[in-house]
Amino acid sequence: MAQPKELLIQANENVSFAVKVAGQGEPVVYLHGAGGLAWDPFLEGLSHHYQVFAPHLPGTGRSSGLENIRDLWDLILCHYDLFDRLGLDAATVIGHSLGGMIGLELAATDQSRIKQLVAICPAGLFKEEEPVPDMFAMLPHELADLMVADSSSPAAEMLRYVPSTTEERIEATIQRMQNLQAAAKFLWPIPDKGLKHRIHRIKAPTLFIWGRQDRFMPVSYADDFCNRIPHAKLALIDQAAHLVTLEQTGQVLTAIQDFLHVTEAHQNMTGGFP
Repeated sequence: MAQPKELLIQANENVSFAVKVAGQGEPVVYLHGAGGLAWDPFLEGLSHHYQVFAPHLPGTGRSSGLENIRDLWDLILCHYDLFDRLGLDAATVIGHSLGGMIGLELAATDQSRIKQLVAICPAGLFKEEEPVPDMFAMLPHELADLMVADSSSPAAEMLRYVPSTTEERIEATIQRMQNLQAAAKFLWPIPDKGLKHRIHRIKAPTLFIWGRQDRFMPVSYADDFCNRIPHAKLALIDQAAHLVTLEQTGQVLTAIQDFLHVTEAHQNMTGGFP
């Protein structure tokens, strides 16, 4: 697997993003979930068709300035600043889980900045009758088992992987703690930060992708999201849970390519109107 190059971009005076970049073609921005950013087979496959920009959330990787981000609103503005530095007036965004929530907030806040949106089992809504598990109170092996449909799959083995040396184990533990600390700032105690009050503002063509066996973010949330965004589409992927991009990589890539191709053609014919 080819390794992407990494750029360190000063988004504003307070926040910098380490951005992995690979591929050629139409640019897409990938926003990762609470587990952090890893260049995996899904991103590698995506880079075969698009120019992928994958930023580390501030406070993770080499991205910095988490302490200067007061709330979700600050985080959204920092992403607009990053888009400006990347020369993206209107970005196609693909986000997973926390990254999907950020993508939805970006699209709802400034309709002109998001061209197309793919939200993969995103956070952002919360139901008392079917609450999302508190990932920050779970042990690593408990969380790993919840994230996949098949506990014997390669994706599950990847989650359970333990580095062989003490130094590598310490580094992995530090990275995990940094990832969770950054995610908790925007997800804890529940992921409801008011998205339900502004999600109706999303005008960008939107595709939701969900693993049918997702027990972390139950598939009933997919209907809740789709019902709140006119013309949103849903791709349900069988034999996959929350880590659908790793469990059924080919199906997810096909769904994204088909969606982006169709919506791009439609926008060209209609002058950008939904």
